Amino acid sequence: MDAAPVKHWTFNTLAIAAFSCSGVAVTLLILNALGANRFVAILLPVAVVLLVVGGILSVRAHLLWFRGRSNTLR
Repeated sequence: MDAAPVKHWTFNTLAIAAFSCSGVAVTLLILNALGANRFVAILLPVAVVLLVVGGILSVRAHLLWFRGRSNTLR
């Protein structure tokens, strides 16, 4: 059985995913602060990973945006 081909993500999908990852990371950091750092060993690494993933997705979205703008100017 052949697997379905993977669809390419659009600018909107990447931007929303990046914003979501960053928002969840900030929420985890706020929860960590409200919890008086009781869960710092769990929440901080997860928040850092989410910020990195959000940054990567954001860069990819910007690259797609720049590529899309250059195509419309030609």
